[in-house]
Formats: sequence, structure tokens, C-alpha cells
Amino acid sequence: MIVKSKTKPLLLRQLEALLNRIPNTHSKRRFIEEDYAKQKAGYKGEKSLEYHLSYLPEKDYYIFHDLRLSASKHYFQIDILILTPFFISILEVKNISGSLYFNPAFTQLVRTIEDKEEGFPDPIQQVKRQAYHLKSWIEEQKFPVLPIEPLVVIGNERSVIKFDPRDKTSPQLVIPSSEIPYKINYFKNKYKTEAHSTGQLKKLINKLKNSHTPLLTEILQRYHIGPAELKQGVQCQKCFSYPMIRIHGRWICSACKHLSKDAHIQSLQEYSLLINQSISNSHAKEYLGIESRDSVKRLLQSISGKKAGAKRGTKYLLDSFIDNPDSFH
Repeated sequence: MIVKSKTKPLLLRQLEALLNRIPNTHSKRRFIEEDYAKQKAGYKGEKSLEYHLSYLPEKDYYIFHDLRLSASKHYFQIDILILTPFFISILEVKNISGSLYFNPAFTQLVRTIEDKEEGFPDPIQQVKRQAYHLKSWIEEQKFPVLPIEPLVVIGNERSVIKFDPRDKTSPQLVIPSSEIPYKINYFKNKYKTEAHSTGQLKKLINKLKNSHTPLLTEILQRYHIGPAELKQGVQCQKCFSYPMIRIHGRWICSACKHLSKDAHIQSLQEYSLLINQSISNSHAKEYLGIESRDSVKRLLQSISGKKAGAKRGTKYLLDSFIDNPDSFH
């Protein structure tokens, strides 16, 4: 069964928000678009694996997508974790196109496409490190350690996978996505000793879920962009222009006259992804383009059940947009 489903990565959501708020003529936009394209391709590649994972019997496997855990003060992230009472398999997904050569001598992945070679860090070493960290994490939580089987999954079905003929290890660790059900079934037949009781397994599942810590990148610092360089105001969801104007409890687009009751939600979501996870009344007035302090207060109270500070120092918490982005749609 799917314990933690595949959702749009936080970094991808941040890049989408940034592209929506940064002017088309901005000098950094091209670099942001390139990073966005890479992140989107990776996300699509991982989403495509859901089809192959669906062949695994739900009652036998517990599947986690995008787990980020901390072991010995270091965070590590796992693309896909498959848990059973007998073993764990962790999948590092690479959606890289072209001819892929795994070079064990230099622990490097070499991609050739259109007669151009490009080197990547070795995903085999990467997934082995994740297995090491996961073992440490399980030990720290005082659970019995299960056998851990790391795999590198090539999500692009058109990619050609190549190995050094003398390399006997890498071909056992690297598979195309279509091989996932068969490889997992191989592990199932390999491990016959149950390491966890039903009760222990449930506790481990809950611990994994509750220990997940998403990474919120300081996205503006990453590209050396200041908040003042972003577009201000509420965006029209029909013609995508800025700004909408607040009149009599509704938003009206100054360009196409489209009306909306909740257009401010996306703007505040983007604020939380790009600038801060809390906002004061005065900052919200400026950012949303509303003159009335009372109107801003009502809007913020309607979407945020939590606040910090008192009186004019009050800040409304927007972390719900990070933790549960779909709850406002």
C-alpha cells in the first residue's frame, strides 16, 4: 500500500512560484527556467514509476515516496522506500536520457547524447550512502535492522544502460523502471526470515511518516534575488495579469474584469514558498495591495488558524501552505 504518496516536490513548487513572480525580462529568469525544467523532468520520471509499482501486491508492501530523514545529525533523502517485514528496498530514480555508461573506476555516470559526453555523480554510490544512513536511522530508533537492498532505477525507457564488462556489481544494482516488480519479487524470494512483527512494523511505518522533514530551500538566496524584485499584488487566474483590486469583498481584475472571492490564496501561498512562512498585517497590505487593515486581518484570519505575537506585532502563520498545499483548493 502507498503510505506516503508522490506529490509535487517542494523545490518544484518554489520554482513555479518564482517563475510566476519574477519579471520576464529579469536577468536570472533563464537559469531558473533551466533548473525548473530539470526538476519537472525528474518529477515526471518518478511519477511514471507509479505504474510499475502498482504491480506489487498492496498487502505485502508499504511504499513511501520522497522521504527525508535525519540520522546522526545528517539529513538524507530517499526517492522511494519499499518496506516489508523481511527486507527494505530503496530506489534512487534517475530520469536521464541518452546512452548511460556506469564507470566504476571513477565512480561516475557518463551520459552521451548527440555526440556529447557529460559526467554525473555515480548514483550507485549515492544509493549506497542512503542505505547506510537508513540503517543508522533504524538503529537510532531502536528498531530491528532489516536487510536493505539499494537500487538505481532508470526512469527514461529510451535510455541505453551500459556497463564495463569486467564490472559484476553494477548490473545487479541498476535496472530500468519496468524491472521493478521482478526485482522486488526476487528480494521477496531471497529473504524468508521475518525481522519485524506486525506490531513493530506498524510502529516503524508511523515513525517513518512522522520523521519526514521536508526541505524548504532559501530560493531567493539561491539565485541572489531580493523580495523587491518580485511582482507584487494578486494575480488574475483568467488572464494572468497583475494586479487584481479588492472591492466589496471580491477581487476584480483591472485588465479583463474577472471576479474572484479567493484569488489572494495563491498569492499568499507563493509568499510562503518564496519569502516567509509568516506575514504581518502591514506586509500583507503592501504585498496584496489592500488599503484596509481590517480587510487584510479578515483575509488572514480566514486562511490561518495560527498566529504569533500580539497587537501590531502579530504575524499570521502560513506554514499550512507548505505542509498541506492542497487543503486550500
